[in-house]
Amino acid sequence: MKILHLLTLAAVTLSAGAGASAQPKAKWLDTTHSFGAFDEDLGNVTTYFKVVNTGDKPLNILSVRASCGCTSPSYSRKPVAPGDTGQVAVTYNPAGRPGKFDKKVKVETNADPAVTTLTIKGVVIGDRQTLRAHYPVEVGFLKLKNTVVQFGEVTKGRTKTAFLDGYNQSSDTIHPSISGLPPYIVADIAPRAVPPGEQVTFTLFFDSSKAKDQWGLSTSQATISPDPLSSLVKEVSLVAIVNEDFSKLTPQQREKAPKAAYSTSSIDLGRIQRGKVAHAELTVDNYGKSPLIIRRASCPEDFVKVKCGKEKINPGSQAKITVTVDTGKMPADADLVNSRLSVITNDPSRPSSPIRIVGELTD
Repeated sequence: MKILHLLTLAAVTLSAGAGASAQPKAKWLDTTHSFGAFDEDLGNVTTYFKVVNTGDKPLNILSVRASCGCTSPSYSRKPVAPGDTGQVAVTYNPAGRPGKFDKKVKVETNADPAVTTLTIKGVVIGDRQTLRAHYPVEVGFLKLKNTVVQFGEVTKGRTKTAFLDGYNQSSDTIHPSISGLPPYIVADIAPRAVPPGEQVTFTLFFDSSKAKDQWGLSTSQATISPDPLSSLVKEVSLVAIVNEDFSKLTPQQREKAPKAAYSTSSIDLGRIQRGKVAHAELTVDNYGKSPLIIRRASCPEDFVKVKCGKEKINPGSQAKITVTVDTGKMPADADLVNSRLSVITNDPSRPSSPIRIVGELTD
């Protein structure tokens, strides 16, 4: 009887141990799926991730969560019996999302480990309507965000970075190029080879230490092409505002700095016969204690020419700035002269001075 009791106890213990070790086991056949490159017009794309329960108890998929609203997962709530297969369907909506994507889906089960991450990725080749909204500038199959690169304000002696994004709408790899840059701007293109449906970034560096004659508003042009040998090109404008660095001046240096005074803040040319040339001038006085340097005096319009009598004005002296307006170069439908002369100096209290130029055209 004692032996029979011991055997019964051992059987119960083994049975309890076997029950405790029984558990579901999730074996995913794949956890990553690539859709490759496909057209946005194709609409939603779906893949199915399969999981095999290699354990001894039913496998339950408790929840499935996507990383963003463009990805929609679905799954069966029915337990997966040992040896059976379950699946999680993941759908991606490419509408309005041109370019490369990489999305995550978190799946929680009653197995160990409890959470598995599924990944879908691919490249959406955008349709014309979507690309027109995101990349409205066309250079063949290369689409650009815009044709103006804004560096903003650049302190003299420093470097400022700006970006221009593009997109390859073709079914082939392209090799975008940029040329005609001024010596003080360099560019990096990444990636150099742009696969179908993927983005490219032009990173531009404005080195103001090399822009010796650039003060105030600085504009220049460059040419972008989808390939160095392509005849398709697009001109882009590069714009910066170059300011002198007065931040390190001591109070004593500021007290001894040059100070500019202008004879007028507005030049009125009066009535000008259309097609004629008008002249005017203003004076710049330096009432400071060190030489005043006229860094730049200019107007953005081609029909206005500006000439400085001298660029260096000693304390107590003055210089003349002559303005010439050729109305024959103005638009045919123009009735008024309305321009702005910008004078840039090394006066820390007034480094930039706008002078208005106005006049009325008569026949």
